[in-house]
Amino acid sequence: MDRSPTKFLGSLPSAFAAACRHSHSDNELFERCRAELVQRFSSERIWLTVTSAGGAVSRAGTSDPPADAEEVARLSSGETEVTILADRSVAGEMRSLALPVALGLSVVAELRSVLQERQAALDDATFQLRALRQVTRLLASVRSAEETEYLILDFMSEVFFARWACLYRVQGDAYIPIVYRSVDDTGRPAPIPRGPLETALPVGAEVVAPQEASLAALVDPLTELIIPLDSGPDRVAILTLGPRIHGKPYGPPQYELAGTLGYASAIALKNAEMVEQLQGEATTDPLTGVSNRRSVEERLEAEISRAVRHRLHTTTILIDIDRFKLVNDTMGHAAGDRLLRLIAEVVRRQCRTLDVVGRLGGDEFLVILPMTSARESLAFVTRVQREVADLERQYPEFGKATLSFGIADSPTNGGASRGVLAAADTALYRAKRGGRNAVEIAHPTDGLEE
Repeated sequence: MDRSPTKFLGSLPSAFAAACRHSHSDNELFERCRAELVQRFSSERIWLTVTSAGGAVSRAGTSDPPADAEEVARLSSGETEVTILADRSVAGEMRSLALPVALGLSVVAELRSVLQERQAALDDATFQLRALRQVTRLLASVRSAEETEYLILDFMSEVFFARWACLYRVQGDAYIPIVYRSVDDTGRPAPIPRGPLETALPVGAEVVAPQEASLAALVDPLTELIIPLDSGPDRVAILTLGPRIHGKPYGPPQYELAGTLGYASAIALKNAEMVEQLQGEATTDPLTGVSNRRSVEERLEAEISRAVRHRLHTTTILIDIDRFKLVNDTMGHAAGDRLLRLIAEVVRRQCRTLDVVGRLGGDEFLVILPMTSARESLAFVTRVQREVADLERQYPEFGKATLSFGIADSPTNGGASRGVLAAADTALYRAKRGGRNAVEIAHPTDGLEE
């Protein structure tokens, strides 16, 4: 066989390049390169040792080289060092060609390392773009603040493969853990004092690891990343992340991505809070804090429709404050507003979670009691009367406040909200005409549509 350098080395670079293209790992690359040498020197007793950046060592050969194997070449390129060992029977023949072979191998290994770094950077950039696209969808959607909190926590913990994550919101003098997620059900982190945290991590601060003693003393000992969710001059929340599931540390790319996602998350939370505020203003009576007329009438229609479908009773109660005009005329409208707020609070306190209270206007309130008959609603009325009677002791300036009640229910008074409301209004009129401070239940014929 012709072993001349020109003949031997002519096609070797191409062979090494092909090995680089087709290999999925460093070990596979070096095994392919060794196979080329084995074929050209007709000997299996050739070994490669490659030391890469960081001290990683890869070996190629059918077994570990024996003690008497000879080193035929050692060459470094960048952070890669290649050593070629061979059996004595072939070492002499290889030595004259080993140096250019080692050079080719080290260059291929270095190029592969560069390609891997660039591929990793590309993968990381692609991953960040996908994360940002998901955040854009989050920002574009309209959800409640509570739902947005859960979405942010789930999204951030998955993006960074965090073993656990916790979202804190400000309540008084502390940051309270509102939402928590953990892959191994570890305990929920404790609240964080607001003052010390905002001193150590002021609004506008970057994403940090709790390495400083002032921060480390405030958060869970296993916290590895603190992400402020700041929007302009406002701190919306704080997000903390625990160790990553795969054990890799948080590096500069993760810090940069966390900062971008944290800002986007803060905007999403502020948007959700603004939407809730606007919805509340659209459905709430500004004076008393109960539902406004439009909202409570829509709810009445929905509840009666549900009662008809499921053959349930739903009771509607109209409440009127007796001699309210006298309070306005003698004490002024500010006092009248105050009494309205007190009565609204009494009625709301006596309601169950599923009940609804609304102000129809003036001094008239509407209460909806789902899954309750007219007779069963009298227990609610008695509780309200008892607490209203106690107002005279707490607020003597109003004198003895009393209420009149008109009660109707579906299906007794029909299956349409307009008819049930008309029946309750008829009953209320009888209570007022009968001397006030009275309770009247609508007759079956009251309010029925002809």
